[in-house]
Amino acid sequence: MSAGLADNVAIRSCPGCDSPEFKATGPEAPGFLVEIPGRKFRQSDYVVRECLNCGLLYRTPTLSDETLSDYYAHVSFQKWEATQYHPIERAVLAVLKLLPPGSRILDYGCSSGRLLSALCRDYECYGSEVNSVAAKEASARGLKMLEPRDLAGPLAVKFDAIVLVDVFEHVRKPLPLLRQLMQRAADGALLVIATGNGDAAACRRDPAQFWYFRTLEHLCMFTERYARQLSVALGLSLKSLTKVCHYDLSARERAVLWLLDFAYWQFRRRTFLARTLLSLLPKIRNAQSWTSAPPYTCTRDHVVAVFLIQRLTDRSLPPTEATSR
Repeated sequence: MSAGLADNVAIRSCPGCDSPEFKATGPEAPGFLVEIPGRKFRQSDYVVRECLNCGLLYRTPTLSDETLSDYYAHVSFQKWEATQYHPIERAVLAVLKLLPPGSRILDYGCSSGRLLSALCRDYECYGSEVNSVAAKEASARGLKMLEPRDLAGPLAVKFDAIVLVDVFEHVRKPLPLLRQLMQRAADGALLVIATGNGDAAACRRDPAQFWYFRTLEHLCMFTERYARQLSVALGLSLKSLTKVCHYDLSARERAVLWLLDFAYWQFRRRTFLARTLLSLLPKIRNAQSWTSAPPYTCTRDHVVAVFLIQRLTDRSLPPTEATSR
């Protein structure tokens, strides 16, 4: 079974605020094909837009909701597994470990439950996951699993922290989802969103060419401006905004990624260095024929945003000043 270009749909308004106003962030990028066992999914040529109202970056066109659902139903959750925590996950855990023992934590889109599994002894950990195989793994790791319908209806549990790690970028309309999740939060609870950093310099160079948007299921990217707009829209207080690299990489790995990225952009811009020295170097000169940028995953390309869900009586208070590292 193959999903073709007909399964790509144009995005007419911002996924984050529904505004139709936008500015272009660069030229069109070439599409790509993703294959999983028994299925192929084709992203057509696309552009990335920046919403003029809220600052969110988003790709258009994208796969349709039906095709994305088919992808998630069949892709192996092992794609997102790792033997150790990534820097972004360690940053989230550092926030959660400041909560009092016994606090109730919900990991929305928890996959196999690897993030909260180490906290189950000291905290009451819950998860929600659409992939049934991953959800079973999360349950085996000690998380109390909730179906999406559980979160949509009456629920006795009130959470002290709600976490979305590498989830926000997958959601077609994040605002209604966040509103729904806030209804399940206790007064003074934390909302922690860990996702791609659209303000990263490597991204801003040409967002459509940035590796994050060349991932099939990534539909949008967070920015600091969007975080502040989200605070206003949901009555939240933005406590911190921490920028980190998603992956642990050695100095050698970082150097190789930098060199490949540098070569690509030199050739694309047809610089003097590209026409002379780089065109003579074996392997490096191959960059002149690349149709898209190589994955450049060694920068602070992710952000951990921590919001305070204020008590109803405090909603009129201004949000505290965010910190950025």
